[in-house]
Amino acid sequence: MMARNWLASAELPASFWFYAVCRAAEVCNYFPFKLENGTWSTPFELAYQEKPDLRVLFKMFSLAAVRQERDGNSQLGKIEAQSIPAIVVGRCPNSTGYNPVNGTFLSSTDYKLQPNVTSGAYFGLKYQPGVFFYRLDESTHIFAPKFQLDTQAFVHTHSPPSVGKIIGIPTYTTPNIYTVAFKDGSISEYTGNFLSVAPTCVPPLSLLPSWIQGGANAMLFLQSMSKPSHGVLHQSNEGDWFFYPGKSTTNDILLSDLSANYQTLADTGQLFQGHKKFKNVYDTRVQLGLSDCVLCHVSTHGLTLLLAPMSL
Repeated sequence: MMARNWLASAELPASFWFYAVCRAAEVCNYFPFKLENGTWSTPFELAYQEKPDLRVLFKMFSLAAVRQERDGNSQLGKIEAQSIPAIVVGRCPNSTGYNPVNGTFLSSTDYKLQPNVTSGAYFGLKYQPGVFFYRLDESTHIFAPKFQLDTQAFVHTHSPPSVGKIIGIPTYTTPNIYTVAFKDGSISEYTGNFLSVAPTCVPPLSLLPSWIQGGANAMLFLQSMSKPSHGVLHQSNEGDWFFYPGKSTTNDILLSDLSANYQTLADTGQLFQGHKKFKNVYDTRVQLGLSDCVLCHVSTHGLTLLLAPMSL
């Protein structure tokens, strides 16, 4: 369990199982227990006749920046990076870190751990859930889980439910526990009672017309613009809509909350479908402006005096 949790927290694949199990065995030798004579000791102390050094306990598979002042025979300059990233795989007289880029091991006492970044995400490695080791005397009963890996599921812990992807299925020790990953990068475990399959064939409800799509031609004439502009629409991965004028791919204009503001932009002649002539756009803006003018005429013809004059 200790080795598995290290791999999950660092988002590393099963190829790091060996280092995880070795380090777990070393850490277990630091666990205290009570002897028959009533005193406390550890397996490490009984084997080496000295107390364990708790300073060597570190977070396994941390991302470390190892100091390196030379690149081959060349001395690195002051403005050059003088450290290389590595994954901490254990404490050894010969190597303390592993560089998955070139598959080399490093040994150094001059390093700094990076607590805010997982090593798997930094090196582009993919976590492989559902990988376990069993004892030979254990029964590896195979069963069909209710939800398969990579299934989009609703998590019904609150309303409205959250949407996540199942990255871990039940095992013989936890027969009803699923591991779910969310879009923000967090990972949690839930029983099958809190999960249901999220529909993938039902398109999300949208208030936008069908012509508004990524790459669609459009014309924009905001109130703050001096003249209309041809361009295309683009939607980011976060769901925000942008307008790129002409053939530009950098000078984008953010259309804030287009789903809610589209009708206002269309009714006021600020957003048009396709590439229209400037004259037609100006005429449309004038017609919309005239339609807002309401003339009111009030006549007093036929009115009678409702109040009699007051007598003195």
